[in-house]
Amino acid sequence: MKKIHFIGIGGIGMSALAEIFLAKGCIVTGSDLRPNDLTERLLRKGARISAGHDAGNMIPPIDCVVRSSCIGDGNPELIKARELNVPVISRSEMLGRILGEARASVAVTGTHGKTTTAALAACIMEYCGNDPTVIIGGETDCFNGNAKLGRNDLIVSEVDESDGFFRNIAVRHAVVTNIEREHMEHYGSMENLVGAYRQFIGHIPPDGILVFNGEDRLLRDMSFSVSDRGVDFGLGGGFKCTCRNLTFARSIRFDFVMDGKDYGTVVSSLVGRHNVMNILGAMALCVKMGLDFDRVAEAVGRFQNVKRRFEPVGKIGTIEVIEDYAHHPTELRSVIKAAQDYGTGRTITVFQPHRYSRTNDLADGFLGCFSGSDILILTDVYSADEEPGQGTGVREIYEKIDKSGFELTDFMGKEHIPEFVSGIVRENDIVLVLGAGDIGEISGPLVRRIRMRGARVV
Repeated sequence: MKKIHFIGIGGIGMSALAEIFLAKGCIVTGSDLRPNDLTERLLRKGARISAGHDAGNMIPPIDCVVRSSCIGDGNPELIKARELNVPVISRSEMLGRILGEARASVAVTGTHGKTTTAALAACIMEYCGNDPTVIIGGETDCFNGNAKLGRNDLIVSEVDESDGFFRNIAVRHAVVTNIEREHMEHYGSMENLVGAYRQFIGHIPPDGILVFNGEDRLLRDMSFSVSDRGVDFGLGGGFKCTCRNLTFARSIRFDFVMDGKDYGTVVSSLVGRHNVMNILGAMALCVKMGLDFDRVAEAVGRFQNVKRRFEPVGKIGTIEVIEDYAHHPTELRSVIKAAQDYGTGRTITVFQPHRYSRTNDLADGFLGCFSGSDILILTDVYSADEEPGQGTGVREIYEKIDKSGFELTDFMGKEHIPEFVSGIVRENDIVLVLGAGDIGEISGPLVRRIRMRGARVV
């Protein structure tokens, strides 16, 4: 393929694929409704990108069209592609083709933690001199972005489960971080979701490695098929990969243990129990693949987390504003607990739900996941191009939350949050800005407002 067109090129997964093909010397064109930093990066590297979707963006000859999962069948560029008889494939299918060409392909999947785990595994391999090709769902300083073209025979990729195609992707090695109820708009039931993971795991060849979260009951139940080469990880006893002498409040430190052998001490600037699990998963894979432990531990120590994963975006005196991509109840609970352990003052949580379908499906989980916050502020759902549907929305969730456990709760438009929070913040507070949508747009104004009102912060 010499010329590839990406519909929805500004998405985190689409932009990574586009960058890989640019680096291979292909002509890359694309379109997106919302130009962003990722599209600007691609433009600087030579891509031709249009704002908005229009049949006129399809300029022959085009060898292939890649569509984002959020692009509907009525998209004018898709219609034009059919008229031109240009092959159209999904983002997931294109990723599967790339992984299928690599002798040593590594996929990281799961409901939570896959981006951090994939980025860390890739950065470890890079530090150890293995020069992997990297395709991940988040931006990291290690590669100055979310993708890097390296060796053709070694690819490390995050594999997203949202559209179900991952069940068809065959890789040699895999890390599965966990399985929880998610993306029911596609799967319809937990039985179907678990079946898709079972199919994915079933593709791992006899000489491959499966690293999986041993604390996850669903993964334990399906791992029997690869028990001879599977590596389960977790905290405490009974796991092939675990740790001892663990601390994780303001940084992570532990002794790495695998197959009964104490390898040595690992230190990381990351925080939180969930990141201990991410580190264990990435390290177990890399050590099993034969990388030197001392170099692996050094790489973990150098790793700076993926953008928007407990990312400090502003510090005003003793007040910190931290962004995180968390949008599932389990992720929210983990990040809030990490903030409690990390800080000494109050935790102010600002949350924007992502997708109407997810908000409705996980409504009961959202009711209890914010405990540990002192102040809770909810705002409207980020639609991700979904149409509002029937069922429970964020306003209904806000009304049902037991407010007796909070100092203050409120529901407001995103544009009002910086002014409101800057008026209530105190010394030593941590302000969490959480969500997978555009809630990060308030972080800069929020930091500026707090700084302007610094003299009145009490």
